[in-house]
Parts: sequence; C-alpha cells; structure tokens
Amino acid sequence: MNSNTTIQLLVLCLVSIFSSCASTPIIVNYYTLNNIDANNKLNKRIVSNEQVPTILISPVKLADFLSTGALVMQLRSHQIQLSNQHRWADNLSDAITRRLLANLSKTVPSFHFEKNELHWKGNAQLSINISFDQFTVLADRTVLTSGTFWLLDKHNKLMTKQSFNIIKPLTKDGYNHAVGQLESSLITLAEKIESSFELIK
Repeated sequence: MNSNTTIQLLVLCLVSIFSSCASTPIIVNYYTLNNIDANNKLNKRIVSNEQVPTILISPVKLADFLSTGALVMQLRSHQIQLSNQHRWADNLSDAITRRLLANLSKTVPSFHFEKNELHWKGNAQLSINISFDQFTVLADRTVLTSGTFWLLDKHNKLMTKQSFNIIKPLTKDGYNHAVGQLESSLITLAEKIESSFELIK
C-alpha cells in the first residue's frame, strides 16, 4: 500500500467519523416550575373568593444571565455555565411569577393574588415587585435563590423592601432534582413575603 492510498484511507475514515458525529442528534431537556393541576385548583379558588382584598404581583425581573432560557450553574466564584442541553420550557420570568401566584394563594388565603395587569389596578390593596439576582445551581451541591422584593400600597408608596437569600441542598444527582429544589425555594420565598405583611399592619 503506497503513501497516497494510506492518506486517502485516512481521509475517508476521518470524514466518516465526523459525519457520524454531525448526524448524532443533540438531546435537549426542558424543565418547568408549574403544575397544571395546581393552576386549575388556583383558578377555582379565585372564583369563590372574589370579595377578599387583592394583591398584585408584577412580572419578576431577572438578572440578564438568568433570562437566556438555559439552566445556570455556578462553577467557581466568578464563573457560571449556561447549559445548552438543559433549558426552561417557557419564559422563566413568567414561570416564576405563575409559581409565586400559586404559592401565595395557597399560603395566604385571606388575600386574592393576581398578576399586575391594568384591569386589576382599581381593586388592589398592595402590589409586589420582585427582582432575582440568582436562581442558580451551585457547585457545592446546593441551589441559590436570591434577590429583593418590594411591597407598595395602592398609591404606589413603598411600604417595605426586603432582600432574600434562600439556599436548598441537593441530595440527589441530576438537573431534575435541582429544578425541584429551585421550585421549593419559591415556596420559602412566598412564606417570607407573607411574613412581611405582618410588618405593615
């Protein structure tokens, strides 16, 4: 076998390897924070409690790196990784807002919670603005949810401002467990928001 034939065979092998790699599909996993059954129960509860005071939740604001659609992992103190194979199924700001609406409606049944939209403005007693700095899987086997929330009265006057820093442990491997712990952190956040209502009575 001469050198030209050897080179040709080598080139054919490389082309075959690269073409097989290129044809291998990349599997993308999608995750959600919202349970359809919980949302249906929430809608039924709202209909039967139209007379209770209304609190509005504005769509949550996210740090830019949280808005890409990718799940975020912090590898080192100044290094994050955005996963191309593990992504949110829908807009993360909308998903968190819906989850908090459901959590607060369950935690504080004495109020009627709605997304901050124009047709609810006249009935609202309070509004809540929330900003997220972190909604992140950490390399030390925890997840971190942090940011700030503001409570405003019906005249848009600030009543209280509080920071939150919620850490949940990862006891299992995999992104699915991490997403479950991030969802759990939103239950804790709803409880923190509820406790802030006591400060403004």
